[in-house]
Parts: sequence; structure tokens; C-alpha cells
Amino acid sequence: MDLTQCSPAQLWGSLDPATRLDAARALYAHDWGEAPTRREADATIMHGMRFRETAVRQLPVEKRAQYLARSVRPADSLASSLLLAFHLAHRRAMLGAFLDALKIPHHEGLIDEKHTLAPPAAAALKKAVEAIESKFPRDQVDLYLATLYVLDRDTWGGLESRFSG
Repeated sequence: MDLTQCSPAQLWGSLDPATRLDAARALYAHDWGEAPTRREADATIMHGMRFRETAVRQLPVEKRAQYLARSVRPADSLASSLLLAFHLAHRRAMLGAFLDALKIPHHEGLIDEKHTLAPPAAAALKKAVEAIESKFPRDQVDLYLATLYVLDRDTWGGLESRFSG
């Protein structure tokens, strides 16, 4: 897949079913799955599965997660939230290591709200990528970097060469 032309929904669609299910569970389970995002997820299920709103609300969270992971195609905004929820739930150590290498202030992988994020210098970005590649499995690093790039090309555009060749 050419990530230089990829949308969050396309990246989501390229994930294996187990990863999508983990992400959907994370969206419903944790604080960063804010109520508007959960409502968007439920609406996606409602429209995609042709269910009534009350029927979706009555579904157990696990069943909703399964529908999100396997049966519906989320829009870019929901796909972005799912990708973020997955990384925050399952890859915080990698997020923290990457941000530490870039000297970006954070709390357990979440960038400090007071920090103004600017595109990192090429040398610093290269060093941060090397730091996480030495500590984490390649497929996890690849997905994390792809997620950063696809969700925010303005900030993480320095990763483009990794995905365009």
C-alpha cells in the first residue's frame, strides 16, 4: 500500500482482523474513547448493519467491537480514533520511547497539551525511529509510524521516504 496516498480509513482496512478488534475494544474501553467517538462508532454500526439506534445501544460492547472490526467500514474520523485508541491501549511504551527520543514532553505516550508540536528535524526523526526499531518488533514500529504519517502529514511528513519507496 502506498501510504503517501492513504487515508486513515484505508490504513484501518489494511489491518488484520485481530488488530482491528483490539482497536475497537480499546475505543469502547478507555477514557480516550470519548462519548462523541463512541456515538460515532455506534452510528457507523447502525448505518452499516442497518440496525435501529436502540438495537445498537442494547448490544454488548464486545458485539459492537466485533461489528466495528469486521462488518463495517468507518469514515476517516472514526478510523483515526480507532488507530489512536489501539496505540494508546497496546503500544504506550513505544509511543513514550519515540517521544522521549524526540525530546517531546508527554505523559505515558500522550503529548503534553502545553507543548506546541512542530515537525521534527530529519536527523532527530531518524534517531527516534532507530531508537524504537531497536526495542520493538518491526511490524509494530511500521504500524505506529504509518499511523503517525497518515493521521498528520504536516507534522510527520519526514517519515514519507519510509513509505514511498
